[in-house]
Amino acid sequence: MKINEIFSAVYLFKNNSPAVVIGRHQNPFLEADIQYVDENGIDFARRHSGGGTVYHGYGNLNVSLLTTQTNHCRPRNLQWIAGLLNENLGINLIATKRDDIIFADERKVSGTAARIARGRAYHHLTLLIDEDLDILRRTLNSPFKNRIKTNATQSIPAKHVGQISQEIQGITVNEVKELLINSFQKQFERCNIINVNSISEAVFPDINKTQKELQSWEWRFAKTPQFILDDDIQVENGIIKVSSNPEYQLGSQFYPISNDILNQQQMNKTEHLLS
Repeated sequence: MKINEIFSAVYLFKNNSPAVVIGRHQNPFLEADIQYVDENGIDFARRHSGGGTVYHGYGNLNVSLLTTQTNHCRPRNLQWIAGLLNENLGINLIATKRDDIIFADERKVSGTAARIARGRAYHHLTLLIDEDLDILRRTLNSPFKNRIKTNATQSIPAKHVGQISQEIQGITVNEVKELLINSFQKQFERCNIINVNSISEAVFPDINKTQKELQSWEWRFAKTPQFILDDDIQVENGIIKVSSNPEYQLGSQFYPISNDILNQQQMNKTEHLLS
C-alpha cells in the first residue's frame, strides 16, 4: 500500500545542501552557469514537474504538498503559508496569481511547481528564509543567456529576490518549519510526524533505482530540448549534431568550454562598462 493511500494528505518539509533544480522541459545551460555549479560542489537536478529554475541552499525550506487531484489547489496552499507567516511573524507576504509568494514591494521569496498524474497531485515550492543571495544570483547567471535558441521553457526572472530574514533578523529555517508543521497538524483529526534523516530500500522500495535515474546524464542533460548555440552548433538529446566550431566536436556530449565562457564573461563586463 502506498503512503498516499493511507493518508489523505502528505506534507514534506526539507532543506538540503546547495543545488540548482531545473524544470522538466528546461535547458540547463540557459538557466544556470553549469561549469560554476560543478566547480563549486553545487548539485544539479532536473525535476519531473514543469516550471522554472530554482536554487536550493541551507537557508531555503522546500515544501511539498501531496494530495489527491480533487484536493489539489495551489492558491489555497500558498494563501495558507503566507497567512500563517504573516500572523506569526508580523510580516506582509502576498500569494500572487502567478503562484508566487512575494513581499508587498515585489521581493519574491517563493516559487511554485506542480504535477498531476493518475489522480494524484503534488505541489512543491521554495521558501527563502536566510539564504546566501549572492551565490544564488551567481549560480543562476548563465553565460549563454543571449546565445542559445530553443523552444525549451525559460524561467521568468523575479524583479527582486527577497527572504524572510530581511524582515526578521536571526530567524532560522527550523523556526519556520515548526510553524508550518504545527499549523498542518491542526487541520486534521489525526496527523503523524515522521523525521527522515536517511533513505533506504527497506523504507522506500526502489528508491535506489529512482535516485540513479534522476542522477543520470540521460535524465539531467539528454532530456534537454533541442537547441542551437551561436547559430553554428546544434544539440539534440545532449549530443552535438552540427558544429563549425572545432572546440565543440560532432558526436560528443555538449558541455561548456572554459575559454568560451571566459570570453563571454569578459564581453559581458565590457558591455556593462560601455552602457
